[in-house]
Amino acid sequence: MWSAEKGKGLGDGHDGNRSSISHVITLYDEKDVEIKPSVSQPRPISMRNTCGKCHDYEAMASGWHFHSGTTNVLTGRVGEPWVLTDTRIRTQIPISNRGWKGAYKPSDIDMSAWKFLKQFSSHFPGGNYGEMEPSDDDEDADPEEFLRWPISGKYEINCLACHHADRKQNQSDAALQAARENFRWAATVASGLATVKGAASELDDFYDPETEYGIVTSYDKSRFDANNKVFLDIVRKPPSNRCYYCHSTQDLKTPGKYEWIHNEDVHLASGMSCSDCHRNGVDHMITRGDIEPNHNPHSSSKYLEAFDLKKAASYSCSGCHLGNPNAVDASNKMGGHLGAPIPEHKGIPPIHFEKLSCTACHSGKLPEGKTGRVRTARIHKLGLHGKHAMNKQLPHVITPVFAKAENGKISPHNMIWPSFWGVKTNDVVKPLPPILVREIASDELGLETDNPERLNDWIELSEEQIAKVLKLINDEYKSEDEKPGSEAVYIAGGSLFVLNNKGEIVSTAHEAAEPYKWPIAHDVRPASQSLGSNGNCADCHSQDSPFIFGNVEIDTPIKPGEEQTLSMTEFGGLDPSYYQSFAFTFLFRPWMKVIVIIASALIGLVLLLFALKGIDRIVKTAGKNK
Repeated sequence: MWSAEKGKGLGDGHDGNRSSISHVITLYDEKDVEIKPSVSQPRPISMRNTCGKCHDYEAMASGWHFHSGTTNVLTGRVGEPWVLTDTRIRTQIPISNRGWKGAYKPSDIDMSAWKFLKQFSSHFPGGNYGEMEPSDDDEDADPEEFLRWPISGKYEINCLACHHADRKQNQSDAALQAARENFRWAATVASGLATVKGAASELDDFYDPETEYGIVTSYDKSRFDANNKVFLDIVRKPPSNRCYYCHSTQDLKTPGKYEWIHNEDVHLASGMSCSDCHRNGVDHMITRGDIEPNHNPHSSSKYLEAFDLKKAASYSCSGCHLGNPNAVDASNKMGGHLGAPIPEHKGIPPIHFEKLSCTACHSGKLPEGKTGRVRTARIHKLGLHGKHAMNKQLPHVITPVFAKAENGKISPHNMIWPSFWGVKTNDVVKPLPPILVREIASDELGLETDNPERLNDWIELSEEQIAKVLKLINDEYKSEDEKPGSEAVYIAGGSLFVLNNKGEIVSTAHEAAEPYKWPIAHDVRPASQSLGSNGNCADCHSQDSPFIFGNVEIDTPIKPGEEQTLSMTEFGGLDPSYYQSFAFTFLFRPWMKVIVIIASALIGLVLLLFALKGIDRIVKTAGKNK
């Protein structure tokens, strides 16, 4: 079959016809054997072998969602991390392999690909860590993992999680299979094509998946035609409902029964979809809205090389609404993309657009006197239904925090305060694996206590406990002849705790204790609900404006019941005295306007009087000359 784009898979080309392709296809298992529902022990679907027949699987694997565990990982603008939480040892560690400041790589806490999957696979798109089983010559790998990987199988890229428009597609079912360590079965069950009985996690280490049948796959035979082919409702543009599974945010101010009062992002409410802006080609490098026409969003040159900047910038806020002067397509230079209104921003001084991002005024929760909290789908495992549903409270995600982003502009952020036990060497802090802390300080941290208060939240940690645990960690590391100069530390609430020479707790500021924050762009509010709308400068320029002078919560297990805050100016890099003085001038601006109007009227009257006198003089002079 002819493809309009050379060098791509059969299904990756585009012959110019915009209608959807009907996918009536043969399914293949991981052995590349055709799946027939009538055989006694059919295997689950392999996305690599099924979708890979027409699409370039390796090209997809290089995309943004699927490459973070590889050696070619791209950095890009700071984003939402995975967060490893352990309530009992008072730990929440932001995790990312992208080198984002404040986040730690899985390898920093001895987290292998297998351990990563066990921790985070509920909202995992597949591929990446899901296919990184240890090689036979990997001497550092956990011996148990060599036994468990063949039983559970690889968690391949789940193409259907995004592109399957069938309402039977249920990612909560994929999460349940992942919780059972049934990784190779997750995509099959989520698709609704089959049911699975059995759990890999319950099978012993020497179970043989080739000869034993502890996990049974049963396909819905009614879905297969006479040629053993299946119709899959595949769409090029993923429905927003698919994106929501991993990218939902819950406002904790009005949860539960009042969830219905929340409005959707104005773009989606107007009929757009996530993929109208967040687009990608065969390489699946999705545009994230961070590449603007006139600004380099960060210093990650390799990330920028992954995009055609002249095209990608057209799908940022400014590129879509105001136009991208660098675009190749003439219509993209004009702005108003997809019918977007072209804002006039009447009366707003240009310096605002130099100092503020579009999202500062238009996105997220409207700021209040004190920041609020939200839960996100990936971090808090939202969207799991049935017996495996969860109600995680940690980590506490603080929002909105108006802080300077990497491009120097103030933007709204979500934020978490890291908390963990670690070791500091040459002023570099490295977190300890939670399992190691549990082994070292089980009694001191009360791990054996039944039903402690706030089990699903911070359990209060005293300075006495911190001192005891730090001493135990120091003793453990000295006995192992660790590097000289290493010392145990605890990070919490923006402070680093360490023992002095007298064995007393001392807290200091440290870069490792700084909060991890990432910019947010959704939900976008209507223009009429933006900050400063209708010429209301006081939204920001008043002495009690939450945008500048709001209180940001400090989250910590140390005295968690006490309110601890910092001023928003700390995060925006703003001088509070200057902005208080500047805001004070706005108190007199209404008076000044009245004075200016009266003065202008008086000046006008004076000028009119002189004009009349001048006319009178001219008339009299003209009369004398007759």
